Amino acid sequence: MSTSPYSHTHAGERPPASDPMRVGAMATPTENIVVLQNVSKDYPSGAGVVRAMRDVDLTIARGEFVAIVGTSGSGKSTMMNILGCLDRPTRGTYTLASLEVGNRSNDGRALVRNRLIGFIFQGFNLLSRTTALENVELPLQYRGVGGAQRRKRAIRALEQVGLGERMHHTPSQLSGGQQQRVAIARALVTDPPLLLADEPTGNLDTRTSLEVLALLQKLNRELGVTICLVTHEHDIAACANRVITMRDGRIVSDVRQATPEDAAASLEALPSAEVHAAAGPATETLNARDRLRIMLGGPVPVVVYLAMAVGAAAGALVGMAYNTFVLDQDVVWLPPLLAVLGEAWVGARFGAKRVGHPLTVDQRVRVAVGFTCAVTLPLFAIVAWFFLPWKIVERALQLSSPQIAIALCVGIVAVLATVLLRYLLLALFAPRRAPTPRHT
Repeated sequence: MSTSPYSHTHAGERPPASDPMRVGAMATPTENIVVLQNVSKDYPSGAGVVRAMRDVDLTIARGEFVAIVGTSGSGKSTMMNILGCLDRPTRGTYTLASLEVGNRSNDGRALVRNRLIGFIFQGFNLLSRTTALENVELPLQYRGVGGAQRRKRAIRALEQVGLGERMHHTPSQLSGGQQQRVAIARALVTDPPLLLADEPTGNLDTRTSLEVLALLQKLNRELGVTICLVTHEHDIAACANRVITMRDGRIVSDVRQATPEDAAASLEALPSAEVHAAAGPATETLNARDRLRIMLGGPVPVVVYLAMAVGAAAGALVGMAYNTFVLDQDVVWLPPLLAVLGEAWVGARFGAKRVGHPLTVDQRVRVAVGFTCAVTLPLFAIVAWFFLPWKIVERALQLSSPQIAIALCVGIVAVLATVLLRYLLLALFAPRRAPTPRHT
């Protein structure tokens, strides 16, 4: 059985009305949502048995923000695995939302994870080829939630973390802080009674870490989300209402902080130079490869070129119809002009829908060159073959070498001018913000 936090039994499975998990989710705000009683965890090793947790007693009330800190080997990661139902205790009992879960089978713990726990990881664990919206929908899909309801709840979760306008971007198009916000939205979308965060700021810089902590504090204070955060950094733990310190598998201190550090205030107090640096492009926290991918914008689907061809044909037909039925004469330049405008408008608008964002500079260049080479030049060759008088063709074949060179230069300039015109029109018709793509 997989230990993925989103593992479950069958997609359409629902707990019955009498299921204790449903009762636990409706518990009163003062109830203890987590109860560990005399919990120990042993691991066999070549040198003997390693006691990762030793007789731990712990209660976490609904609505608390708890940080578990400790050095490497202190047992905090083992604690997180047991709280997240990724592992079971060797001895003792674990009760989550009034449901005893420590001794459940793998399938039973997988169902608990899917129903009662939201996970936030240090490495984000997002699917790279899917959008933020699709990543957030994933746990609901495992629950068997219908497409429309799934999308509605995912959009609401992304708006709660401030990513309503970035939901159609893939992880490579988001900064590290934005990716962590997507991970938080994914954890929140199932409305879990417990949110577990495992080193959520470990891969982030100071400012982005404070932004994530400020968001977690807001969720805890305004929505009453119960949060348990594991970290080895005491300045991160200072933002929690309660700090539990572990050493050698035991809890050595449990301190409730009357005035925890306010991450939002710390964010505003950052030095101006750091604020200025953070105000730069969202790609600063990404590596060079990811920045390059964002700049290039990814591949342009072939269907965009086909749509542009349809737009060009529609523009040409409108121009010919206007000539025939309105002007009653042949205005030679009108159909080609409308064809170029039609293809550019369709390319800019339809292309933005397909790739999830307005076409980048590189994408516009590729579209302009690709459409010119794949459509315009072959079409010109066909028209010349069937409609150009043979006398002109024979005369062209009799040109001298310098004349052929001049003709080639003129042709190249004409092609480049066509490419430039398409590029400028694609930029002119580009939407100011990424449109919402249609989902089927």
